[in-house]
This record gives sequence, C-alpha cells and structure tokens, in this order.
Amino acid sequence: MMTDDELLEKVKRGLSVSGSFNDTTLRIKVLAVKQYMLNAGITQEIMESELGVATLTIGVTDLWNLTSGEIKFSPAFSECLMPQLMVVSLPDVSS
Repeated sequence: MMTDDELLEKVKRGLSVSGSFNDTTLRIKVLAVKQYMLNAGITQEIMESELGVATLTIGVTDLWNLTSGEIKFSPAFSECLMPQLMVVSLPDVSS
C-alpha cells in the first residue's frame, strides 16, 4: 500500500511540481480527492494504479484551480476517468 507521502510525490510529478513549498496545500488536496474516490467505491489498489494516480492528479488540479465559493470537478475527472475506475473496482461476484 502506498503511503500518503508517496502518493503526494506521484501527484507532484504529474503536476510538474518540484520542491516542498506547496506540500502542505497539495497534501490537503490529495487527501480530499483520495477520500472522495474511496467514498465513490474506488479501491485503494485501483487508486494506486497508473490510471488511478492520473485521475487523482486531475482531481487535485481541479481543486487547485477553484473559483471562490465553488467546488467543481472537471468533466475529465467526473465523467471520463472516475466511471472507468469504478468499473474496474467492482468486485467479481461470478465465482
């Protein structure tokens, strides 16, 4: 299982952010999007996949670019990637 610090580093690489200046702000956003994804039924394993980290990074970008008084995920996050992750997170009930 990936630690929150490891997840933060992967998101920073996805955002092309280096150094630790923005770590506190980014950590809060990473944890918020991670919890959103977990609450939506995305498994920890799928969240740590390449597509999962890419989706998390897009969600963090969406929160980073907030307009005052508005929280809104982009169509790329909410309509394209999250549904894909939900499908692969569904348990196999055929056996």
